[in-house]
Parts: sequence; structure tokens; C-alpha cells
Amino acid sequence: MKLETTRFGTLDVDPNSVITFTQPILGFQEFRRYVLLPGPSDHLTWLQSTDSPDLAFILIDPRAIMPEYTMDLRQQELSELAVSNADDLDVYTLIVVPQDPSKVRTNLRAPILVNPKQRLGKQTILERSTYPIQFFLAQAKRGEPQEVTNARSDA
Repeated sequence: MKLETTRFGTLDVDPNSVITFTQPILGFQEFRRYVLLPGPSDHLTWLQSTDSPDLAFILIDPRAIMPEYTMDLRQQELSELAVSNADDLDVYTLIVVPQDPSKVRTNLRAPILVNPKQRLGKQTILERSTYPIQFFLAQAKRGEPQEVTNARSDA
């Protein structure tokens, strides 16, 4: 199928690659269908809406910046994504890219979960987690400790 996008132009997309979100991304309730596209590096991926040419998110594998990243998912969440084990899911977090490069951040407490086999996805909130909502990538690269913040971010 042809997919018109603002950022990438016209793309030929396999209709079988479309991921349907069982729950929408926070703040984007009306958009539930996306495709994953290669990002600018191995750990980055684009999530492009098939419903809006203007809507694309940059995602990162959280283990690329925090190798010990783990999730405690409820059975209901696993069932919703048609998996029995969290290891069957691809895990991403949304990156917020403001003009100031030192403020590039990701929300480690609200990962995007994707079942690549069933092409199902959702964003979940890790309520029993102490991961920060705003994890600044510039500080992570320098190995600086980060405080857990409950301030709402753009992601």
C-alpha cells in the first residue's frame, strides 16, 4: 500500500506490517495504526502513523541506554498483546527531541510494547516502577546519575 508521510514522502508499505495499537499512545487517542521504519541508528526506530501523514515518533530500545531495563507486566497486558511472556515483545520508549540537545529525553516508565508476530502494540505505564519519566540521554551518555522525576513530559 502507498503511505503518504510528511517526514519520509511516499512509502510503499506492506499492509501486513501495520501494527494496530490495542490502547492508544497517551495524547494520541484517535491514532491506532502505525508502521515501524528504520531510524538513523541501530537503536532508533521511527513509528509512523498510517492514519496521519504528520504523525511520527522516534523510538529507542531502552536497553540501549539502560542495559538492566526490565518490566513487570501484568498478565492482562500480556494477554492483550497475545503473548504469554514479555520476552516475546519488542520494547521501545518515545524520545522527545526539543531544540536544546541537552534536553533530549525518553520516558522509561511508559514503554511502547509491540508483538511483532501478531502486529499488536500498546503503550503501558509501569506503575510499580521507579524508572524516571524524564531520562535525559545526554546525561546517560556521560554516565551521570539521574533523579527520578514525576514531572509530566511530552512523551
